[in-house]
Parts: sequence; structure tokens; C-alpha cells
Amino acid sequence: MNKVQQAAFDLIHEDARFLYAITHIMQNATNISSNYVCMSIPYIGIFADGSEQWCKKVGLSFPTFNQEEKNFYTQIRQGHKLFDKNYAEYKQLLLSKLAESDNYFYSICSLREKIFGYYNVGTDVYDNKFCGNTILCSMYIPIKTLGNDKAGPWLRDMSYIAGSLAAHFGCTELPVYKYNDSLVVEFKDYHFFKSSPLKMNTDLAFILFSVLCSTNYVIEFIENYFVEEIPQKFKFAYIQYYYLCNFIKELNAINGTTFYINDSLKDRNFRNCLAHYGLGQYLSDSDLIEDDVLKGLTNKAFNLDYSVAKDKLYFYLTELTNQIETKIFSHTIENK
Repeated sequence: MNKVQQAAFDLIHEDARFLYAITHIMQNATNISSNYVCMSIPYIGIFADGSEQWCKKVGLSFPTFNQEEKNFYTQIRQGHKLFDKNYAEYKQLLLSKLAESDNYFYSICSLREKIFGYYNVGTDVYDNKFCGNTILCSMYIPIKTLGNDKAGPWLRDMSYIAGSLAAHFGCTELPVYKYNDSLVVEFKDYHFFKSSPLKMNTDLAFILFSVLCSTNYVIEFIENYFVEEIPQKFKFAYIQYYYLCNFIKELNAINGTTFYINDSLKDRNFRNCLAHYGLGQYLSDSDLIEDDVLKGLTNKAFNLDYSVAKDKLYFYLTELTNQIETKIFSHTIENK
């Protein structure tokens, strides 16, 4: 491999380490019980599908997908493109999954629960920030999971190839990413919309709530749960940011809202490098910074070193989440 290809390989290796860390957390962490694995599914799809395609292009051997696995990972990598759907498509998919959840939990609850209330959405809360919900998780998984006894074994079988790829790229050659197992992530259930944390019982409020959850998953949970400065902190946040830039504009146009996200970091070539590992079409040998978290990509794209670019990216996303919180919440989470 040439130097740029080696840099791309290094980034693939780091994503494999992230998958290994998620597995390690599942097996060893004692202080977390949340949807953190399901919320990471789109990013696992990016790694599995993207690393396979990259190996094909550079002529490296790799564990091969069967057709069912290929279809599965092609579908789940689309999870990170949910905001690339037009607003009507995103709204229809999100609300159909909410209705599916409500119908399922209504069908299995007792008469008392039907009268006095039942739960239809589970949420993850870290440091009083919502950072995941079960409706998003159901959107990320390309099969019906509620009431489907075969879903668990099938998803397990589909996960083998991702694990094989992670092992192939040497995810265990270095120590597992350090994570903070003392960090508390609470699991809170609600009935949307009868008893929910929202002050508005509208479709728009739930759409904004889900945007908030998916963004906070990265800039709150991933950022704080993992101790080291790992590439995924920037990569996952940027992929969210890239699609939100257009999505928020369309949401505003349709709903008459005025949410703002600074789009000065939006760059398609940069996004492609993160999503497809295609550094060769963007970086030259002279652009590479070997000891940089992203190998010099932020310097090339924005003329900013990694830490400065990350600070800007997180600031822009936090600006947006603060606006959403002000719009949909009337009190802090403790008082909801």
C-alpha cells in the first residue's frame, strides 16, 4: 500500500477497534444498560460496508459477505442517511415506527395499563441529556423486532461478519479503547404523547426529539463515555452534522420554524473520506499528518487542525440541540 492507502487502512483499523470496544462494554461493563449498541448500528454499517468496498478497490483479501449479509449491511449503513431523506420521508418512517411501537405495547398491556397508562418509547439519558430512543433503534434495524422471536438470533448471525472484519483489521492488536464505566446512563420509559417529557404533543415535537437523541448520542454519550480522543468522536458527529445542514433547512421551510445550524464545515469530499475511507481521491502524500487523529483531513478540508475543527463542529451541533431543547422541553429532565 502507498502512504495514503496506509492512512485509510489505519482509520479502518480504528473503526474496528471501536466495534471491539462496544463488544467489550457489552461483556464487561457493569454500570450501563441502554440502547447504546442499537444507536451505533448505522456506524457499524458504515464500517462493515465501507471496509469491504475499500478492500476490493485496493486488492486486499477480506472476509466475504454472503448475499444476505451484503443486503443487511447495505441497509443498515443507510441509517446514518436518515436525515438525507426528504422531510416527508423521514417523518413518515419515524411516525410509522412510533405507531408500530404503540400498537404492540398496547396489545400486550393489562386492562389497568390501558386505562391508566403504558410505555411505548424507551429513552437513554446521560447527564440530563436524551441520547437515544427505541424508535430510532427500530428505524436502524431493517426487520421488525417487536414481537419477533427470530429477530434476535438473526441479528446475531448477521453480526458475525462485522466481527470477522474487525478481527481481520487487527482490532485486538492494541488495547481496547478506554471507557468510563462509572458514567451513569439511565433508561427511562415514556408514553408518547400522554406522558412524555415534551411540552408539545405534536409530530414535529417527536421529530425534533429524535434529532436531539441521535445528535446527543455522539456529542454527549460517545464524547464522554470514551476516555481517549478516538476518531469516532469527530467522524460520527460530522456525519450527523453533514446531513442535518440540509434537513434542518427543509424542516424550517415546511414548519415555519427558525432553527439554525452553521453549515460552514459542510464539505462533501470530506464527508466521503469519513464514510467510505476514500482518502486517495482527496489527500496527497504531502497532506498526510501521521500522528493526527484523522491523518490531516481537517487541515486539508478546512485549514484547521483536528482539535480546532472538532471544537467548531461540536459547537455548531450544540447550538442546534440547545435550540431544540428550548423548543420542546418546558423543564429540566429531573422535573419532567
